[in-house]
Amino acid sequence: MDYYNDLPEQENEPNTRPEGQTEEPAEAVEQPTGQTGEKEETTDKPSERPQGAQADGSQSGDNTETVGQVKSAQPQAAGSETGEKEETIGKPSEQPQAADTAATAGQSKKKSIMRLLRTEKFKRGGMATLLTVIFVAVVVVINILVSLLTDRFPSMNIDMTAQGFNTLSEQAQTVAEGVQNETRIYLIGSEDAYRKDQLYSSYGLEFSQVANLAERLVECNPLISMEFVDPDLNPDFISKYADESLTSGCVLVETDKRHKVLRPDDLFDMTQDSSTGQIRTYTNVDSSLAGAMEIANMDKVPVVAIALGHGDMLDGSLNDFTTLMERQNYEVTTFNILTEELPENTQILMLPTPTNDYSEGELEKIRAYMDDEERKDNLNLIVTCHPQQGELPNLARFLEEWGVRVEPGMVYESDDSRQASYDEAFVLMNPNTDVMDGSYSLLTAPYSSPLTVLFSGVGDIGAQWLWQTADTGYVVTDDMTEAEKENPSTGVQTTATVSIKYVQLDGEDYRRNLFVFGSSYVFIDNLVNTSAFDNGQYLTDLMRYGTGTGGSSVTVYSNPVQTNTMDISMSAQTITLLGLGVFTIGLPVVILIVGLVIFLKRRHL
Repeated sequence: MDYYNDLPEQENEPNTRPEGQTEEPAEAVEQPTGQTGEKEETTDKPSERPQGAQADGSQSGDNTETVGQVKSAQPQAAGSETGEKEETIGKPSEQPQAADTAATAGQSKKKSIMRLLRTEKFKRGGMATLLTVIFVAVVVVINILVSLLTDRFPSMNIDMTAQGFNTLSEQAQTVAEGVQNETRIYLIGSEDAYRKDQLYSSYGLEFSQVANLAERLVECNPLISMEFVDPDLNPDFISKYADESLTSGCVLVETDKRHKVLRPDDLFDMTQDSSTGQIRTYTNVDSSLAGAMEIANMDKVPVVAIALGHGDMLDGSLNDFTTLMERQNYEVTTFNILTEELPENTQILMLPTPTNDYSEGELEKIRAYMDDEERKDNLNLIVTCHPQQGELPNLARFLEEWGVRVEPGMVYESDDSRQASYDEAFVLMNPNTDVMDGSYSLLTAPYSSPLTVLFSGVGDIGAQWLWQTADTGYVVTDDMTEAEKENPSTGVQTTATVSIKYVQLDGEDYRRNLFVFGSSYVFIDNLVNTSAFDNGQYLTDLMRYGTGTGGSSVTVYSNPVQTNTMDISMSAQTITLLGLGVFTIGLPVVILIVGLVIFLKRRHL
């Protein structure tokens, strides 16, 4: 149906107006409400108006009809070709009004944002936010870099322990840097068990130190590697070393030459204070790891052979001496000199205070060992004595061949300042620095037999003193009278000697050393494994001197360091005051007050 045919009769008279009406309403029609600047476009382009626009116009009476007439005449004058287009022009449009409203709202929102960006509050807050974001980003980056670097270089982790538990000693570092074979360190147990000190935790042992120092050894040399081996997850590895009975807490150090197993009692020592009952734990991790690594790389391992079978007074009392030698990478073994031959590769033979004399056949074994002119090694014989040892004529003759005689009686000290433990028989010694140049402030030879150096040199053997007392020492014998004991003759007394014979093989000199100690106590557990005296360090250096390994191997020794020392001593009242008064009540209250003050001040900014 044609839209224009339904209009009232006046549509054939487009220029007629109701009486008394001017052209102003027509002008208003030309620019209806909400329509700005689009009339020209509408006359050229048919407008798709909603059909509801005609109904709205019809309610306005004659004026509305006139508006429809004017609008209908405009598209016809413009040359509209179809009645469908003309119908569209007669309907008012709602789209321009919505677009205009959206544009106005967008401009208002943009202006609001610009005003917000210009405010002082936004500038301060924005800058603070930006700085916070940058700071957090920098912290995260630094944390990642430090984490990567500390994983690669464990020594970058600062050792916060008072005793320096997680720092390698210079000796251990030197050993690690000198490794020339691929060396693998296996820590038996899970990594968490080591890192979190879960192994033997009831004893207070800190196995995290084992992991930390092993990592630092790896860092010293690319030929050294470390691996955690959980026995539950790697049963094949454990069965490969079935003879070693590997359990969590053991450390296996291996090269293609040999392997060395360290057990918890090699890494840590535990003693009980007889007066307080306190259990004290000591760490040997540094020296044990380095020593095991060194022995695994040796071409040949020296042997310490302890000859038994003659009622030896030190039998069963050499545990700490044995441990000391093993930590210096010696293989320690015992044998019966009457029925067995000397172990192969023996470089140190020890006669541990025998109470029964040796037969001529046994002494011939000892002579053959000391007179060996084919073996290109330094060989050593250690003989220990005691005042109540008894007479041993065969052994005495052998010692005299080397320029030493064991005298009857016991050495004492008259100067209180030269006594240990306020015991006259607990004598402090002076070492011969011509033999070994070292700093030994406290050496003691308790209950020692006096020794005499018979000659300084006879044939190819030379003899000299090793330890002596001050000139305030004296000797007490069983045949002295009480008056002589109360007013003894004082003088320098010798308690240790060294005799040396040189053997030349292929243009090289090799030594045959005889060390005689008048005191068996020099080697017992209580004196070897203590930091109160320097006996342990001296014996270590003496073995190095005797074997000639001072500059190449068997070099690691460190005194055990107590791990469970009490850093803070305070009364129960002080502990309660700090724990309850300061940390439980005082500190939280202070934090609350400071936070409240900051909140109130910021509230008024």
